[in-house]
Amino acid sequence: MPRLPRFPIQILILILTSILLAACGVPALDGPTATLAPTPITTPFAGIREDPQRLTLIQTDLPAGFRKVDNTSLHSGHNAVLFMNPEAVKAGSGQDVLGVVDEITIYEDDADARDAFENDLRTTEADIANDVAGAENVDGDSIRVAAYEPALDGADLQRAFKVSYQLGDQKIYEYRYQFMVSNAIANVIVTTRAQANGGESEDARAQADAIAQAQVDKLNDYRAAPQ
Repeated sequence: MPRLPRFPIQILILILTSILLAACGVPALDGPTATLAPTPITTPFAGIREDPQRLTLIQTDLPAGFRKVDNTSLHSGHNAVLFMNPEAVKAGSGQDVLGVVDEITIYEDDADARDAFENDLRTTEADIANDVAGAENVDGDSIRVAAYEPALDGADLQRAFKVSYQLGDQKIYEYRYQFMVSNAIANVIVTTRAQANGGESEDARAQADAIAQAQVDKLNDYRAAPQ
């Protein structure tokens, strides 16, 4: 059974959290990983045969202020990118989205992608909480993970989680999306800072959903019509 790659996205999350920690004077740490029950495929197979580097998000797909920090791939069918919003990170407070990790894997066909999506992932709240708890400078008692149901349109399968935790002196909210479009699987992780009172920002969550939707739309743009 084909496996979803994990290592490159872990590296990018490490870079992201290292930058956040440096911004508040805390040493670097190892980062977490991510992803509701899969929904039935509702569209016929229509293969995506594009270079994954053309499928991941680019700067103009994101809100103003983002810059690409890193890019990595495992093979010709895989690409992962990291974006940061430098001004938001420097601000130290506020509701802005701080960073985005975006990963695309292309499978030979939709059956392979479905197998990987349904059977080869750590998909429970407990699994994700354990990932986050293993990172340095994260307060283990502060970790909260819940299944999240964003109103994304156009994915054949999808699941999402909302994660919050204390990182140094900052409270972080992450929105973690995973979806399948035809024979492509995307992992999108959007990192945001809590409001000054520690609460979740609805504006930041809306931005996170819009970023995930942009990736769904891009994959559908490259979906070849069934013959």
